[in-house]
Amino acid sequence: MDSIVITALDAMSNVKKHQKTFIVLLLSAFVVVQGKADFRNLSRYSSMSEKRFSRWYRRFFDFFNLNCLILSDVISKGTELIAALDASFMTKSCKKTDELGKFWRGCTARSE
Repeated sequence: MDSIVITALDAMSNVKKHQKTFIVLLLSAFVVVQGKADFRNLSRYSSMSEKRFSRWYRRFFDFFNLNCLILSDVISKGTELIAALDASFMTKSCKKTDELGKFWRGCTARSE
């Protein structure tokens, strides 16, 4: 994973060395973190402190461009693509959620 991310970050001319290091460590921490991904929990699973996470999160980073660069390395041009989201892991509060009806939840094999 790191080599793909590093290659994409190298292609982003506006990203400096320290920010590249942070993003690589951040994405590595997301892979192994258990539970909520807050600054304290991320610092437990990485070599960075909560304060460092807080400082870097205040700065702008173009994650959209990073995702596009990563995907352009993995997916060949001219390939037909489709995106899908499976919300079966999310709980549904039914009547308490505004403007939403029931949907099929694969985990329970029923509409909720």
